[in-house]
Amino acid sequence: MAHQPKRHKLISDRRIEIIVFSIQEWLTTTNHKQVGILYIVTAIFFMAVAGMFGEMMRAQLAQPMNNFLDPFAYDQTVTLHGLLMILWVLTPLGAGLANYIVPLQIGAKDLAFPRMNATSYWTYLFSGVLLVSTVFLPGGGPNTGWTLYAPLNTIEFTSQPGMTLAVLAILMLAVSITMSSINFITTIARNRTKGVTWKRLPIFTWAILFTMVLALFAFPPLAAGLLLLISDRFLGTVFFSSTQGGGILWDQLFWFFGHPEVYIVVFPALGIIAEVFQTFAKKTLFSRSAFIVEFAAVTFLSAGVWMHHMFTTGVNYSVLQTFSFTTLAISVPFEGIVIALVLTLYKGRIQLNTPMLFCFAAIFTVTLGGVTGVLQAFPVLDYAFNGTYWIVGHFHYVMAGTTLFALLAGLYYWWPKITKRKYSEKFGVITFAISFVGFNILYFPYFFLLDMPRRISTYTVASGFANLNLIATIGAYIFGPAAALAVLNLVVSLRKPVSAESNPWEAREMEWTLSYNDKAAEIQPADSVGAAFDPPDPPKETWSSRWYWCRTGLCKSVEAHDSGREAPSTKKTGEA
Repeated sequence: MAHQPKRHKLISDRRIEIIVFSIQEWLTTTNHKQVGILYIVTAIFFMAVAGMFGEMMRAQLAQPMNNFLDPFAYDQTVTLHGLLMILWVLTPLGAGLANYIVPLQIGAKDLAFPRMNATSYWTYLFSGVLLVSTVFLPGGGPNTGWTLYAPLNTIEFTSQPGMTLAVLAILMLAVSITMSSINFITTIARNRTKGVTWKRLPIFTWAILFTMVLALFAFPPLAAGLLLLISDRFLGTVFFSSTQGGGILWDQLFWFFGHPEVYIVVFPALGIIAEVFQTFAKKTLFSRSAFIVEFAAVTFLSAGVWMHHMFTTGVNYSVLQTFSFTTLAISVPFEGIVIALVLTLYKGRIQLNTPMLFCFAAIFTVTLGGVTGVLQAFPVLDYAFNGTYWIVGHFHYVMAGTTLFALLAGLYYWWPKITKRKYSEKFGVITFAISFVGFNILYFPYFFLLDMPRRISTYTVASGFANLNLIATIGAYIFGPAAALAVLNLVVSLRKPVSAESNPWEAREMEWTLSYNDKAAEIQPADSVGAAFDPPDPPKETWSSRWYWCRTGLCKSVEAHDSGREAPSTKKTGEA
């Protein structure tokens, strides 16, 4: 008994050593699975911050002449909500799933440049922290709206340091995404294992490939505009403050990035829907070859529609006609993608579970968002709708609804693959139902606020906007907590024992079967020493509940002591 306190002290010291090693491991990892998990966790954190800003906006608009937020604070809240959700949540959350899944789907050991992958993540994290921190600086953060329209973005109108730091944060994010684009394109083109031909490439990998091609061409113009803006703010140049077209120059650079960004956000969502529908309808994708061609067509055409965001800026009639045509043209292959997804369900043996329900919600929102968006292709209607809450409703149905629901479907679908654990199906269905109802209560009233300017911080009783705004605010306070509970359902499942099922969905895609050429995959060698540390599959024993966070023998010895059993022998980390 005299040795018992010393024994407990030894176990306690070993636990501290495990924690320190595990933190160090995650801070220095270049493994695609761990980097993917870091992306997912960080994007969810920024989603919580952006969601908080969104709830504050809706609280301000819940009743007329409200003073919950003053006009500057409201503008700042709108700006940070938009920037965070579009650039730091929707885009990186899809990239996180791609980091984990794409190498498994093509049989690659890791991404082509593992260290670049890690650098991209840490640049993304630091840029997001920098953006959020601007609210604590003297003068506050950016208050121009997420589009940073000129000349509002110049130092004459937004002289606060927070605006300058926000510009630097977006520039850093552009660099991060450009690095990721190069990495993914190279990996998919060059690192596929034997047997994974272009014809056999999974649809999600195709979606990520087209996403990264778009990002590679869309983000450099944004970065160029941001560099010119930094020059205006630091060096006194007049690129965007000039009265001779400075504002139009910013519009051109921003929207050349901005409209492809819609597809950069939506493409991974469509790839997830295709994977989920194939698995739970027990059918191959309808007209797979045409589906891929339509993806390529949307990718190509998306670079030629940005001017429809500028129909009200005074461009000449021939330009209006040209971009009205291209906007209508891009809707054809995009509608073909949605129709192919729906026809995949025809005569299928559909299993209604949580991932499938979230995908149904995404199909509904992208359809409604697409129908309301086609109207913007006609300049005469765009003049009527521009600057109203109709645009806000359309925008959120396409980007927020489609992407968030589909990414949640992807998280639920691949959760057993990532963690070897199963979530509560019943709780997942409940959170889906509440979030879907809350989302529509929040955003559907926007289509009826045709006379309400989209950037006002309050309104009068006589305006008639009160009832619809109150309904929308109620929807926001339903949707926000429901989305949080959907994520919480996954987090709680980490406490469950490891599942013995390696493929609970009986899926046929290669990340589940690991069969790349009718036999076990021939994994390619990694290009980086760090990439060789691939987290092994957990043992089937229930005592190994910490495998996910730590891969050392120390973890197993402490767990074995806690359970009173001998720890199984394990190889050293990094061995083949």
